[in-house]
Amino acid sequence: MKKVIFFLICSVFIGSSYAQTIVWKQLASLPEGYYSGEAVTLDNEIYFVAGRNDKSVTSFFYKFNPKTNQWIKLADVPNPAINLALAAVNGKIYAIGGDRFQNANREYDPQADSWKIIEPMPTARQHIDCGIFDNTILIMGGLTSWENISTKNEAYDVLSNSWSEKAAIPSLRNNAAVVSLGPLIYVIGGAGTKDNIWGEILTVETYNVNSNEWVQKNDLPLLLFKPGAVVVNNEIVVLGGQTLINGKDDCSKKVLTYKPQTDEWMETTPLPAKNVFFGCTSIGNKIYVIGGTVGGNPNWESYPTVYEGEFIPNNSKD
Repeated sequence: MKKVIFFLICSVFIGSSYAQTIVWKQLASLPEGYYSGEAVTLDNEIYFVAGRNDKSVTSFFYKFNPKTNQWIKLADVPNPAINLALAAVNGKIYAIGGDRFQNANREYDPQADSWKIIEPMPTARQHIDCGIFDNTILIMGGLTSWENISTKNEAYDVLSNSWSEKAAIPSLRNNAAVVSLGPLIYVIGGAGTKDNIWGEILTVETYNVNSNEWVQKNDLPLLLFKPGAVVVNNEIVVLGGQTLINGKDDCSKKVLTYKPQTDEWMETTPLPAKNVFFGCTSIGNKIYVIGGTVGGNPNWESYPTVYEGEFIPNNSKD
């Protein structure tokens, strides 16, 4: 691996008109720009499937330590893909599905820095995300072809290395944000209509793992295609994504928070830059936004930048 010299650029972006604000700072950049990457947290470190650079899909896989502010290249991902689901469960990392319409289920062992191929996902698909409950990964929706959106909801048990089918998602959905909060899995925004697989939607639904039932929640306040989403302080944070601005396709820098107790959406400090198809994860009260792109407006040039956003309650500030 080539030695990469990282420069720490501490740029701080603060909004003061919200109930709580996010203080953003720039961390060590990626070795190059990537978009359609995915990130997860394991043992307070961040693992990042790079996705693609400005030339092609890559097999690159990295680890980032926020304490040392350093990126380390790890073993390449087998059957590399973008638009896959990434999860950290029971000390392992799972990269499932992806372009083009893969059913591959890849397991990474951090102790050995090695991948292996395990029981494939029953429904091959891409443009997916996943929820987690205990030792189970759940994948719902996604594209099975350039003309079809699946409503399948398939659960993978990491302990038994087996899949089972659960209650189908009520709506057509791909490129949604998916996050878990207890036994509820939230599927937020994305795209999917009968007439257009890329038609953005506002829909928010929850799947209850215990009851195997779906419930619709309050819609997003704006259309969001492939936003990032994490849970911080038992609230859901939704960041960026493609949207409509002044009636035209564009990319958002807005950050929304959702309060599950009141089924209410609020806006907070925006991202430092418009972004979509970025890696996103959290550690404690901090959010990490990794790579991404402006989503074709004006181009698909990828970002190497990495931001850390810390939630600060306004009443704690002088």
